[in-house]
Amino acid sequence: MDDTFDPEIFELKFQLADVATDLYIEGDGDFLIKEVAQAADLTPAEVFNYFANKKSILEFYYASLVIRYEMMISEIDSFESYTIKEKLSNFIFTNFDLLSEKEAFVEDTFKEYIIHSYSKTDYEKEVERLTKQFLENDDQISITSTLALNSYAYSFLRRQYLELIRFWLNDTSDDKELTMELTDKLTGVLEEMLYNPVLDKSFDLLKFINANRKEFFKNIPVVKQVCSKIEIK
Repeated sequence: MDDTFDPEIFELKFQLADVATDLYIEGDGDFLIKEVAQAADLTPAEVFNYFANKKSILEFYYASLVIRYEMMISEIDSFESYTIKEKLSNFIFTNFDLLSEKEAFVEDTFKEYIIHSYSKTDYEKEVERLTKQFLENDDQISITSTLALNSYAYSFLRRQYLELIRFWLNDTSDDKELTMELTDKLTGVLEEMLYNPVLDKSFDLLKFINANRKEFFKNIPVVKQVCSKIEIK
Protein backbone atom coordinates (compact mmCIF):
# COMPACT_ATOMS: atom_id res chain seq x y z
CA MET A 1 0.00 0.00 0.00
CA ASP A 2 1.33 3.45 -0.84
CA ASP A 3 0.75 6.84 0.73
CA THR A 4 -2.25 7.52 -1.53
CA PHE A 5 -4.14 4.48 -0.20
CA ASP A 6 -7.57 5.45 1.10
CA PRO A 7 -8.99 2.77 3.43
CA GLU A 8 -12.56 4.09 3.13
CA ILE A 9 -12.54 3.92 -0.67
CA PHE A 10 -10.95 0.48 -0.49
CA GLU A 11 -13.63 -0.79 1.90
CA LEU A 12 -16.36 0.48 -0.43
CA LYS A 13 -14.77 -1.08 -3.49
CA PHE A 14 -14.27 -4.34 -1.63
CA GLN A 15 -17.90 -4.30 -0.53
CA LEU A 16 -18.95 -3.97 -4.17
CA ALA A 17 -16.61 -6.78 -5.23
CA ASP A 18 -17.78 -8.97 -2.38
CA VAL A 19 -21.41 -8.55 -3.44
CA ALA A 20 -20.59 -9.01 -7.13
CA THR A 21 -18.79 -12.32 -6.56
CA ASP A 22 -21.79 -13.68 -4.66
CA LEU A 23 -24.18 -12.50 -7.38
CA TYR A 24 -21.90 -14.04 -10.01
CA ILE A 25 -22.22 -17.49 -8.41
CA GLU A 26 -25.94 -17.13 -7.69
CA GLY A 27 -26.63 -16.05 -11.26
CA ASP A 28 -24.30 -18.59 -12.87
CA GLY A 29 -22.04 -15.82 -14.11
CA ASP A 30 -24.80 -13.31 -14.84
CA PHE A 31 -25.71 -10.30 -12.70
CA LEU A 32 -26.60 -6.63 -13.04
CA ILE A 33 -24.74 -3.51 -11.90
CA LYS A 34 -28.09 -2.40 -10.47
CA GLU A 35 -28.08 -5.39 -8.13
CA VAL A 36 -24.56 -4.60 -6.93
CA ALA A 37 -25.52 -0.96 -6.35
CA GLN A 38 -28.63 -1.88 -4.36
CA ALA A 39 -26.69 -4.16 -2.04
CA ALA A 40 -24.26 -1.33 -1.25
CA ASP A 41 -27.01 1.30 -1.02
CA LEU A 42 -25.62 3.15 -4.03
CA THR A 43 -26.92 4.14 -7.44
CA PRO A 44 -25.56 2.41 -10.56
CA ALA A 45 -23.94 5.71 -11.54
CA GLU A 46 -22.03 5.76 -8.26
CA VAL A 47 -20.75 2.24 -8.87
CA PHE A 48 -19.38 3.39 -12.24
CA ASN A 49 -17.36 6.04 -10.38
CA TYR A 50 -15.21 3.18 -9.10
CA PHE A 51 -15.45 0.49 -11.77
CA ALA A 52 -15.70 0.61 -15.55
CA ASN A 53 -17.74 -2.58 -15.91
CA LYS A 54 -18.80 -5.82 -14.21
CA LYS A 55 -15.56 -7.63 -15.00
CA SER A 56 -13.45 -4.93 -13.37
CA ILE A 57 -15.49 -5.33 -10.18
CA LEU A 58 -14.84 -9.08 -10.17
CA GLU A 59 -11.14 -8.62 -10.92
CA PHE A 60 -10.84 -6.25 -7.99
CA TYR A 61 -11.78 -9.13 -5.71
CA TYR A 62 -8.44 -10.75 -6.52
CA ALA A 63 -6.38 -7.56 -6.14
CA SER A 64 -8.09 -6.90 -2.81
CA LEU A 65 -6.69 -10.15 -1.39
CA VAL A 66 -3.21 -8.70 -1.07
CA ILE A 67 -4.42 -5.40 0.37
CA ARG A 68 -6.65 -7.16 2.89
CA TYR A 69 -3.65 -9.24 3.92
CA GLU A 70 -1.49 -6.14 4.40
CA MET A 71 -4.18 -4.62 6.60
CA MET A 72 -4.14 -7.80 8.70
CA ILE A 73 -0.37 -7.90 9.23
CA SER A 74 -0.27 -4.20 10.13
CA GLU A 75 -1.78 -5.35 13.43
CA ILE A 76 1.10 -7.80 14.09
CA ASP A 77 3.82 -5.91 15.99
CA SER A 78 6.46 -8.60 15.54
CA PHE A 79 5.84 -9.25 11.83
CA GLU A 80 9.06 -7.57 10.68
CA SER A 81 11.07 -10.04 12.77
CA TYR A 82 9.65 -13.01 10.84
CA THR A 83 11.99 -14.91 8.53
CA ILE A 84 11.27 -14.84 4.80
CA LYS A 85 9.83 -18.36 5.03
CA GLU A 86 7.48 -17.27 7.82
CA LYS A 87 6.37 -14.17 5.93
CA LEU A 88 5.74 -15.94 2.63
CA SER A 89 4.06 -18.92 4.30
CA ASN A 90 1.86 -16.60 6.32
CA PHE A 91 0.86 -14.71 3.18
CA ILE A 92 0.16 -17.86 1.15
CA PHE A 93 -1.79 -19.67 3.88
CA THR A 94 -3.83 -16.55 4.68
CA ASN A 95 -4.66 -16.10 1.00
CA PHE A 96 -5.77 -19.71 0.77
CA ASP A 97 -8.16 -18.98 3.63
CA LEU A 98 -9.47 -15.86 1.91
CA LEU A 99 -9.83 -17.65 -1.42
CA SER A 100 -11.72 -20.49 0.25
CA GLU A 101 -14.40 -17.99 1.31
CA LYS A 102 -15.23 -17.60 -2.40
CA GLU A 103 -13.96 -20.94 -3.66
CA ALA A 104 -16.78 -21.49 -6.14
CA PHE A 105 -16.09 -18.09 -7.70
CA VAL A 106 -12.33 -18.70 -7.75
CA GLU A 107 -12.74 -22.14 -9.34
CA ASP A 108 -14.86 -20.60 -12.08
CA THR A 109 -12.78 -17.49 -12.83
CA PHE A 110 -9.16 -17.90 -11.73
CA LYS A 111 -7.88 -19.38 -14.99
CA GLU A 112 -9.74 -16.93 -17.20
CA TYR A 113 -9.14 -13.76 -15.18
CA ILE A 114 -5.63 -14.42 -13.88
CA ILE A 115 -3.78 -17.36 -15.47
CA HIS A 116 -4.94 -16.70 -19.05
CA SER A 117 -4.99 -12.91 -18.86
CA TYR A 118 -3.35 -11.23 -21.86
CA SER A 119 -1.59 -8.71 -19.62
CA LYS A 120 -0.33 -8.68 -16.05
CA THR A 121 -3.35 -8.26 -13.79
CA ASP A 122 -3.60 -5.94 -10.80
CA TYR A 123 -3.60 -9.02 -8.60
CA GLU A 124 -0.28 -10.18 -10.05
CA LYS A 125 1.18 -6.68 -9.67
CA GLU A 126 0.12 -6.62 -6.02
CA VAL A 127 1.66 -10.06 -5.40
CA GLU A 128 4.96 -8.94 -6.95
CA ARG A 129 4.93 -5.70 -4.98
CA LEU A 130 4.40 -7.48 -1.67
CA THR A 131 7.01 -10.14 -2.47
CA LYS A 132 9.53 -7.44 -3.36
CA GLN A 133 8.72 -5.61 -0.14
CA PHE A 134 9.31 -8.76 1.91
CA LEU A 135 12.64 -9.56 0.24
CA GLU A 136 14.10 -6.06 0.08
CA ASN A 137 13.38 -5.43 3.76
CA ASP A 138 15.00 -8.67 4.94
CA ASP A 139 18.57 -8.12 6.16
CA GLN A 140 19.22 -11.86 6.50
CA ILE A 141 19.30 -12.35 2.73
CA SER A 142 22.82 -12.90 1.43
CA ILE A 143 24.45 -10.18 -0.65
CA THR A 144 24.76 -12.53 -3.62
CA SER A 145 21.05 -13.36 -3.48
CA THR A 146 20.21 -9.66 -3.27
CA LEU A 147 22.08 -9.06 -6.54
CA ALA A 148 19.95 -11.73 -8.21
CA LEU A 149 16.66 -10.17 -7.11
CA ASN A 150 15.54 -8.30 -10.21
CA SER A 151 12.30 -7.96 -12.17
CA TYR A 152 12.80 -11.40 -13.73
CA ALA A 153 13.19 -13.02 -10.30
CA TYR A 154 10.05 -11.36 -8.97
CA SER A 155 8.15 -12.34 -12.10
CA PHE A 156 9.32 -15.95 -11.66
CA LEU A 157 8.22 -16.02 -8.00
CA ARG A 158 4.84 -14.56 -8.94
CA ARG A 159 4.28 -17.24 -11.58
CA GLN A 160 5.17 -19.99 -9.10
CA TYR A 161 2.69 -18.54 -6.64
CA LEU A 162 -0.08 -18.64 -9.25
CA GLU A 163 0.78 -22.25 -10.03
CA LEU A 164 0.55 -22.99 -6.31
CA ILE A 165 -2.98 -21.57 -6.25
CA ARG A 166 -3.87 -23.70 -9.27
CA PHE A 167 -2.52 -26.74 -7.38
CA TRP A 168 -4.59 -25.73 -4.35
CA LEU A 169 -7.75 -25.53 -6.45
CA ASN A 170 -7.18 -29.07 -7.77
CA ASP A 171 -6.00 -30.58 -4.49
CA THR A 172 -8.40 -33.32 -3.37
CA SER A 173 -6.45 -34.35 -0.27
CA ASP A 174 -8.05 -33.93 3.17
CA ASP A 175 -8.08 -30.22 4.10
CA LYS A 176 -5.79 -29.71 1.08
CA GLU A 177 -2.96 -31.16 3.12
CA LEU A 178 -0.75 -31.73 0.08
CA THR A 179 -0.87 -28.03 -0.78
CA MET A 180 0.03 -27.10 2.78
CA GLU A 181 3.04 -29.43 2.79
CA LEU A 182 4.14 -28.29 -0.66
CA THR A 183 3.95 -24.64 0.42
CA ASP A 184 5.98 -25.36 3.54
CA LYS A 185 8.68 -27.15 1.55
CA LEU A 186 8.86 -24.55 -1.23
CA THR A 187 9.17 -21.61 1.15
CA GLY A 188 11.76 -23.54 3.15
CA VAL A 189 13.90 -24.19 0.08
CA LEU A 190 13.59 -20.55 -1.00
CA GLU A 191 14.74 -19.37 2.41
CA GLU A 192 17.72 -21.73 2.32
CA MET A 193 18.71 -20.35 -1.09
CA LEU A 194 18.29 -16.70 -0.12
CA TYR A 195 19.96 -16.93 3.27
CA ASN A 196 22.84 -19.20 2.19
CA PRO A 197 26.14 -17.32 2.80
CA VAL A 198 28.35 -19.76 0.87
CA LEU A 199 28.41 -17.72 -2.35
CA ASP A 200 29.09 -14.53 -0.39
CA LYS A 201 32.10 -16.22 1.23
CA SER A 202 33.26 -17.51 -2.14
CA PHE A 203 33.18 -14.01 -3.62
CA ASP A 204 35.03 -12.67 -0.59
CA LEU A 205 37.72 -15.32 -1.14
CA LEU A 206 38.05 -14.47 -4.83
CA LYS A 207 38.29 -10.75 -4.04
CA PHE A 208 40.97 -11.47 -1.46
CA ILE A 209 42.97 -13.64 -3.84
CA ASN A 210 42.68 -11.08 -6.63
CA ALA A 211 43.80 -8.25 -4.35
CA ASN A 212 46.84 -10.24 -3.26
CA ARG A 213 47.54 -12.24 -6.41
CA LYS A 214 51.22 -11.21 -6.68
CA GLU A 215 51.98 -12.54 -3.21
CA PHE A 216 50.12 -15.75 -3.90
CA PHE A 217 51.96 -16.31 -7.18
CA LYS A 218 55.31 -15.87 -5.40
CA ASN A 219 54.65 -17.87 -2.26
CA ILE A 220 52.34 -20.76 -3.13
CA PRO A 221 54.52 -23.70 -4.35
CA VAL A 222 51.95 -25.14 -6.73
CA VAL A 223 51.46 -21.78 -8.43
CA LYS A 224 55.23 -21.28 -8.67
CA GLN A 225 55.69 -24.69 -10.30
CA VAL A 226 52.99 -24.04 -12.85
CA CYS A 227 54.38 -20.62 -13.65
CA SER A 228 57.94 -21.97 -14.02
CA LYS A 229 56.82 -24.67 -16.45
CA ILE A 230 55.00 -22.08 -18.49
CA GLU A 231 58.17 -19.92 -18.58
CA ILE A 232 60.37 -22.91 -19.65
CA LYS A 233 58.03 -23.72 -22.50
